[in-house]
Amino acid sequence: MSEVLLDIRGLSVDYRSSGKDIHAVRDLSLYVKSGETLGLVGETGAGKTTTALSILGILPEVSARVRKGEVLFCDDDLLLKKAKEMRSIRGQDIAMIFQDPMTSLDPVMTVGSQIVEMIRLHSAVSKKEARSIAEGMLELVGIKKERFDDYPHQFSGGMKQRVGIAIALSCNPKLLIADEPTTALDVTIQAQVLELMKDLKRKYDTALILITHDLGVVAEICSKVAIMYAGEIIEYGTVEEVFNNHRHPYTDGLFNSIPDIDSDQSQLSVIEGLAPDPTNIPTGCSFHPRCPYAMEQCSEEVPPVFYVNDSHYVRCHKCGFTTKEAVE
Repeated sequence: MSEVLLDIRGLSVDYRSSGKDIHAVRDLSLYVKSGETLGLVGETGAGKTTTALSILGILPEVSARVRKGEVLFCDDDLLLKKAKEMRSIRGQDIAMIFQDPMTSLDPVMTVGSQIVEMIRLHSAVSKKEARSIAEGMLELVGIKKERFDDYPHQFSGGMKQRVGIAIALSCNPKLLIADEPTTALDVTIQAQVLELMKDLKRKYDTALILITHDLGVVAEICSKVAIMYAGEIIEYGTVEEVFNNHRHPYTDGLFNSIPDIDSDQSQLSVIEGLAPDPTNIPTGCSFHPRCPYAMEQCSEEVPPVFYVNDSHYVRCHKCGFTTKEAVE
């Protein structure tokens, strides 16, 4: 079995805004093994990006605080690391591909120099050696090395995202976090970037957390999937388990809202209501105001974890069992 690379335990993160606490992430636990691909799925505001920023230690210092929890990376708690220690980990051991390739690159530096900067920050190599490595990374992501001295504005959106991937992989990190890397790209370029990420992940045996709201992307690239709602994971399992045997009403609603070309329907199914205000999370199950199966218990008690099997669990009162032992 692959070793556990990242193990998040009971993570809770709040933001402070206008005198109110915004509960962005609530008691979140998940793990990622070496070489594994985990899809983190949820609506806008579910807490996906906050989770990623917590792992990297780049939450806004003024407004955000980690209320509790552990983020274990290779058995070391990243939340206890000093700023200097985290700077050495970011880029070298954990790297991130950001959502918008238009703004994630420095507009006044050539793309090549941005890759070189990352390499020299974490490796004791000369400028000449770093340039050679950077040119190789550009070629690896499908960009000719002759474009080393071009600036970001001279590239298309898809090419900029390829540069972002080259920067992220330049130090061969153990864990790569991709925050909706294809959102700003057209469909054809999305497919190319996803195929590139799959090939490079396989080549470098890098673990990947893919943050997305697109279940089609998850099916294409991920082995595990975690469904987030209102700052917590409400269903987790392999892609096959969650796609073919999902148990949570919210997950069911997500799949029902996907267009089906084989179905003769005049309109798409939707999940009634809106995601809750993170400053005023409902009591009990946070999904109960929108749930078609809600019972009185759902509004009063936080649902426990129900294990469908060893790798698939769900937080929902209607699922019956409440402990892992119950299904063993």
